[in-house]
Amino acid sequence: MKWVGVRGQQQQDFYYDASGTIATGGTAQLLLPQSKSRSHLIIINNSTGVLNIQFGMIPGVATLSGKTVASVAVSDGGFGFNVPPDVVFLGGGNSNDPASYGATMPDWPAPNAPAKAHCVMGSSAISGLTVSSIVVDYVGAGYLAAPYVAIIPQRTDPTGVGTASTNTWPIMGNGGAAFFDGSTCPTDAISIWGATTSQAFICKWMT
Repeated sequence: MKWVGVRGQQQQDFYYDASGTIATGGTAQLLLPQSKSRSHLIIINNSTGVLNIQFGMIPGVATLSGKTVASVAVSDGGFGFNVPPDVVFLGGGNSNDPASYGATMPDWPAPNAPAKAHCVMGSSAISGLTVSSIVVDYVGAGYLAAPYVAIIPQRTDPTGVGTASTNTWPIMGNGGAAFFDGSTCPTDAISIWGATTSQAFICKWMT
């Protein structure tokens, strides 16, 4: 069968495997580094207990002072970084457009003068560096609501990732799965967490 609109089997498409087990119960570990592209991704929990995964970094939390960004709190510092990730302020509305509904969402308008910030790094108990704090370099102007603060690992540093924990995406035991296919598939680095050492999982993907 050939799916209309795709290239079919005219080029080899390899199916890659990162299956394994939880190395240390209660400690997050890197499952996949950041990729240039993925067309298919599946993670299956072969253990009885719940596994949790985290795609990329958990956003920071901005606090406004009037129509400017006063500070940004780090929700999760992640691990595995070699260089500081980028901080990008998205959305937040525009005081010139009072009808900026959904102003906190990343795909909504931002002010004409968005804020700028950088990460301060520290050592991680897991591996590499962690984001210890975020310093606001320019407070911006014209915000209607707190912007979405994306923490984006640099393409030259593909192993930096947020920390999977009991508060992140759960995959239930005995065959529960996270599955992506078709028109969209995340390319973020992924971490995985399980409460018990040696919990088994399957992870396969295509580029």
